Amino acid sequence: MSQIKVTLFIQVLNSFVSGVLTVVLPLMMEERNIDIVTIGFVFASMPIIFQLGRMIFATVSDFWGRKLFFVLNGFLNVISNLIYYLAHTPLEFLFGKVMEGTQSGSLWAVNRAFLLEQSEKKWRTLVHLRTVAYVSSAIGSLLAGFFVVWLFYEGTLMLCALVGASVVPVSLFLISRRKEGLSMRRALHFLDFRRKKKIFKFFLVSFFVMGLSFGFVSGFVYPLFLSNNGFDAEMIGVILGLQILLAGLVSYVFAGRFEIRKLIVISGVLYTFVLVLIGVSSSVFAGIFVISYGFIEGLLGIGQEGILSRITNEESYGTDIGLLWMGHHVGRTFSLAMSGILISVLGFAAPFLISAFTFVFFYVTSYFILKE
Repeated sequence: MSQIKVTLFIQVLNSFVSGVLTVVLPLMMEERNIDIVTIGFVFASMPIIFQLGRMIFATVSDFWGRKLFFVLNGFLNVISNLIYYLAHTPLEFLFGKVMEGTQSGSLWAVNRAFLLEQSEKKWRTLVHLRTVAYVSSAIGSLLAGFFVVWLFYEGTLMLCALVGASVVPVSLFLISRRKEGLSMRRALHFLDFRRKKKIFKFFLVSFFVMGLSFGFVSGFVYPLFLSNNGFDAEMIGVILGLQILLAGLVSYVFAGRFEIRKLIVISGVLYTFVLVLIGVSSSVFAGIFVISYGFIEGLLGIGQEGILSRITNEESYGTDIGLLWMGHHVGRTFSLAMSGILISVLGFAAPFLISAFTFVFFYVTSYFILKE
């Protein structure tokens, strides 16, 4: 089996578990009488933990190679799901989120970088990674509600732990290529902002705004929004699964068919339009608009991977990708924490509308900077 196929299969396993948890965790926390503000703060812990772990793992992997972190991801996947299995209090769920963030960071620190090293068609390969992540996550979300009915929350989390455990033996098929001994001087050289190109520095800020926008409507928001509109666990899983599946199909079909700048603007305008519609919708229309958002998410994914493939440096792929997403996850952490408060005070419309109009800065400025 080729190295690219092994990497994509590892992504399938991880994204399937992630898709299940997307539906299960918010509903499980709500059922265990954890209020929405607390849920927001618990979910807000993951992006920053994810990014800190990712940044450390990515920098080290630029010296020691990528295989170690794929294996680590499998072990942490088991641990995080076992913590959720035992969790009943906000602190216990917070501990699970910290572990899940570290686990996810260990994978995303190396998957893109490994594929960029293995492939000549870099943008298309990254889009394939995103497509695989979308489709397998969609399958997990589609099945999540049925798992809850058949296996209950505890059985579903044990299933996720078993799927996560299978990542360890699969990762052993990867080639270990230790590049060189870890050098603090070289690591600091990769992390030195002064040596980065002007366009790279711009996107550090731009990705922060993107993360700020996405955080208002990510994590727990969609499942609880749909629950508030009368959908049960099975239907919530189906709706979110169809959304993510649509994103995966769109990212595959439209990859390479648009120039990056135009794609970013088209997807950005649609994002603003559909998020406003979701914010003011209810009942059946809420479900329809949430599914339709998948089309936009697929286009956004293509644009993001196009940016990464254009502005990262071959000698420090892991570090550069980690730096770019650092701003994204810092912004996402802040807005995730705020979303629970906004919902409790102003209702679900508030985070959707704020997200819609915050994103305007990202796609307008990105269009002009890429033109230059």
